[in-house]
Amino acid sequence: MQQHLHKKLRAVPSPMCPCEDAEQDAAHILQDCRNLQPLRREIWTRPVPLHEKLHGPVEALHKTTSFITRAGLHV
Repeated sequence: MQQHLHKKLRAVPSPMCPCEDAEQDAAHILQDCRNLQPLRREIWTRPVPLHEKLHGPVEALHKTTSFITRAGLHV
């Protein structure tokens, strides 16, 4: 519903990420957003697939939660 309202009435904020490279969805935020790259590298010292960040073991989920919190994101 919100996306529909956004397109028709512009009643909700834009779904675009502040970096303006893509929509602000989980894949973009956790994997690609250039604004969050330094924090991403700090938390994940090796490349980690999106599936592991979202559905992995408890340790992986703790890192994802930390990333979201430290990035100041609200879900």
